[in-house]
Amino acid sequence: MKKVQIGIVGAGLIGETHIKAFQLNPLCEVAAICDPNQARLDEMKTLYGIPQAYTSQQAMHAACALDGVVIATPDNAHLEPVKLAAAAGVHILLEKPIATTREDALAIIQATRQAGVKLMLGMTLRYMPTYVHIQEQFSNGVLGEPINAFTKRVAKKSEAHRLNGRCSVNAYLGVHDIDFLLSIFGREVDTVYATRGDFEIYDSLGVADYYWNVLKWKNGATAVAQVTWNEPEGYKNLIEMECNINGTKGSAQLKLAGQQLAISTDTYADRPELSLDSGYPIEADHFIKCIVSDAMPHAGGQEGLDALTILLAAEQSIDEGRPVRVELGDQPGK
Repeated sequence: MKKVQIGIVGAGLIGETHIKAFQLNPLCEVAAICDPNQARLDEMKTLYGIPQAYTSQQAMHAACALDGVVIATPDNAHLEPVKLAAAAGVHILLEKPIATTREDALAIIQATRQAGVKLMLGMTLRYMPTYVHIQEQFSNGVLGEPINAFTKRVAKKSEAHRLNGRCSVNAYLGVHDIDFLLSIFGREVDTVYATRGDFEIYDSLGVADYYWNVLKWKNGATAVAQVTWNEPEGYKNLIEMECNINGTKGSAQLKLAGQQLAISTDTYADRPELSLDSGYPIEADHFIKCIVSDAMPHAGGQEGLDALTILLAAEQSIDEGRPVRVELGDQPGK
């Protein structure tokens, strides 16, 4: 069987992560890579044995018969690469967040809808086995209806400096937890209240050190998502994660540093031993499946728009010092 041909648009750190993930799948070939930085392009082409490399995405599509592309460009530069891929009839795995503005997000959804290509968002918690297990315990009713949650995602200062102020820690890390919470609690969000702190990272880069996001659903359920990237370099992990969710029948508690996942109800407690896979190889496998078997992505354009709506509401809440009402309505091209 002919291998699925994959192109990578953007050869930065996350683009390289995707190269590694897709090269683990025997059903596909990373056939081409595109980046305006010639030196970085040459480095990735040689290091990973990628057959073709281009500084122009248009040239890549003109020369290569690709089945899918990964778009790993900066957050504010997603729309044009999506349009080019969609016009070429190529399925798209788009890094999160979907965009930095609602207008760009809607244009991305519309472009992929009109072209009839799949749009999959790179929400990696949808693929990390520990988080997948938590989601399954709620979807199958074991833990009942979700009623409250706390999530935490922290990174070292070096991550903030690597990104050099080009995005907020909410867009970089918080979007993952927001998408994950929506996948469990549902889309009937009522209000978003957020606060941020401007300290060392803000002084040097102009972006906040941390965010606390409070989401309240129309049924009264509430979740708090904390994100920060001002951990010292001596901190154990580059990125740390926690997730505690209470339901009407039980709870799920995850601490990645301690490699601990606990599922508890009134009648039993379970500590499943699950892979600590980063999610990227499983995400790559799912994208290939969506191309080969016409499966639907776990997170598509609508999910990307929903998460962006929450991010934008958080900024509005900070600016206005009050909770902001949101509506996560259906949009074309899900």
